[in-house]
Amino acid sequence: MATVTALIQLADDMYPNAISTANKVDYMNMAQDELARKLGIIIEDTSLVTVADQDAYTYPAGIEDISDIISLAVASSTSPSDRYDYTKYYISRSEQNPAVDLSFYQIVDDSGTKQLVLYPVPSVDDYTIIIRYRKRLTRLSASSLTAEPEFDERYHHILALFCAHMICSVGASPDAYQADMFMQKYQSALDELWDDTTRERVKSKKIRKDNPQWHRYSSYGKGG
Repeated sequence: MATVTALIQLADDMYPNAISTANKVDYMNMAQDELARKLGIIIEDTSLVTVADQDAYTYPAGIEDISDIISLAVASSTSPSDRYDYTKYYISRSEQNPAVDLSFYQIVDDSGTKQLVLYPVPSVDDYTIIIRYRKRLTRLSASSLTAEPEFDERYHHILALFCAHMICSVGASPDAYQADMFMQKYQSALDELWDDTTRERVKSKKIRKDNPQWHRYSSYGKGG
């Protein structure tokens, strides 16, 4: 498995540079955020509850942006007994008129904090809000250079390729030719990873078992 140090060295070997370690790690985390959309595990969070006449809510720990959310539902009572006691909400796609029936969208407050908004505005307290989201991969840090990415080690080099692409893309005189080359290599490796992941999922479906994640689009709460 590759450590952060090894990945930074690989990026430096691909394209010698004077970019700081912190920036290189930031670039690798950008790639990890993309990977997490297909590799991150699915989490169900029930920590939020409605507050009467309040439409905006701070995201629970683990959710950084509305794009992380797979599905959202709000309970119809304070003590829901089965899936029928939840109402599904849908992400609003309209920037001009985001407040449409049974929708959720995102705003940014004066401090720059992203918040989740529900419409219509809840009229009662303490109704559970269930959010299913894809967990992001653990972020790498310039202060923890021995850490290792938490996905298939055969593809750790993907992070170095993306890092090299970003290094070539920034600065007063970007190297567009090299940036494009590294992006092509990154996309090729990414395609291989997606293909491997798909094959593994197909294999796993042939094994009789139950997995709560399979029910994520059709059930909420108890009985789901």
